[in-house]
Amino acid sequence: MSLRYFGTDGIRGVALRSPLTLEEVTRWGAAWAQVARKAGVKRLVVGWDPRSSSGPMSEAFILGVGLNLKVLVLGMAPTPAVAWNVARLTTEGEKTWGLMISASHNPPEDNGLKGFNELGEKLEEKQERAIELAFDELPKHTTISAAPSRLDLQSYLAHLEGLTLPPDFRVVIDCAHGATAEAAIELFHGGDIHWLGVPADGPRINVGVGSTHLDALAAAVAVQGAHLGIAFDGDGDRCLLVDAEGRVVDGDQMVWLLAQDRVACGDAPPGVVGTLMTNGGLAQALGQAGIPFVRTAVGDKYLLREMAKRGWDLAAEASGHLIQKRVGPSGDGLAAALSILRALLHRPADRRWAWTFVPWPQRLVNVMAKDRKAVAACGDLLSAMAAIDSRWGSGVRQVVRWSGTEPKLRLMVEAQEAGWVDQALTELEAAARRDLALI
Repeated sequence: MSLRYFGTDGIRGVALRSPLTLEEVTRWGAAWAQVARKAGVKRLVVGWDPRSSSGPMSEAFILGVGLNLKVLVLGMAPTPAVAWNVARLTTEGEKTWGLMISASHNPPEDNGLKGFNELGEKLEEKQERAIELAFDELPKHTTISAAPSRLDLQSYLAHLEGLTLPPDFRVVIDCAHGATAEAAIELFHGGDIHWLGVPADGPRINVGVGSTHLDALAAAVAVQGAHLGIAFDGDGDRCLLVDAEGRVVDGDQMVWLLAQDRVACGDAPPGVVGTLMTNGGLAQALGQAGIPFVRTAVGDKYLLREMAKRGWDLAAEASGHLIQKRVGPSGDGLAAALSILRALLHRPADRRWAWTFVPWPQRLVNVMAKDRKAVAACGDLLSAMAAIDSRWGSGVRQVVRWSGTEPKLRLMVEAQEAGWVDQALTELEAAARRDLALI
């Protein structure tokens, strides 16, 4: 049975509209607490990003939790700080869950509810399903809430260990007017730092800045003559870079740098986990370095499951989610930025960027359909995919999947030759159009 409210990253939508009205958020709090109590959870860590709706939503959620759980309020904080505190508190004694109120990289008018289990990882589907069921069955009423206790960010920041840059190192750091704005200033010192997307500001979060709007960062790097730029998203669970020439350095390139740095330090990673969207150039580079690589479905929760299964500690998505299990239980933009800067500074200045792999050409086409139809039932599309495999073999990689939120079929092709990408996509799109009723 598919989930009704939860998507790939919690419950997300326009803030204060269904299913995120304040009355509904109170019911979500009650539902969360009910499921958590049945799982033996005693405490709940609650944090939020600086969106204007986050404060009222946090109050409504905590009201719904009532006396069922001890609530520990972290306040305005990056999502990874919630996850890290959850794992720490569980280890110290009582089973703890976490709740982050954020819509990540979405615009200011959106918001959402992200849940974390006692490991500091995203809730599993069975837990999300139980929360949905409890939400639908709960009466529409409020509960009495005990005064929550306070947590601060200092333990999390101390765990990350800030970095003092060399005096001649110039960097631009873009905090997207989001949840990293205060924490980053405490972590990055020395050098010549130019700040962008600060202070934290709900009405401006992710507006023209941050990891989904890298033009602003690239322009600032050029103006400042910086060595590089770092951009976080609104809730701080991912980051992306631009180099001195304004070229984007994505999560695939960043995890390749970290893998090489660990090899150079005599601490080679046992393997790296990526997703279906990870560039083939990274897989090729890791293979040539003797580092195993596997793919999962898109989403950090799938990365984490594969890491746990294999006992590996390093994973990434091209979008900037970088998971270092040695540092924390989830994707963490601040931790990633610190690790990347340390790895770059380990390299001679004249070889600082002489490590990137050559990405395979990749392109994505979206086909809007009136209704979803299982890919397995699309005869022409399957035939086209088989023909492409027969023609180019491992030289071409195809990913065909439906969007998780709308009737949009995503056709991704990646190949060693750009011409193969264009030809394969033309054939796939034509086949999809024959199989589907299009909008």
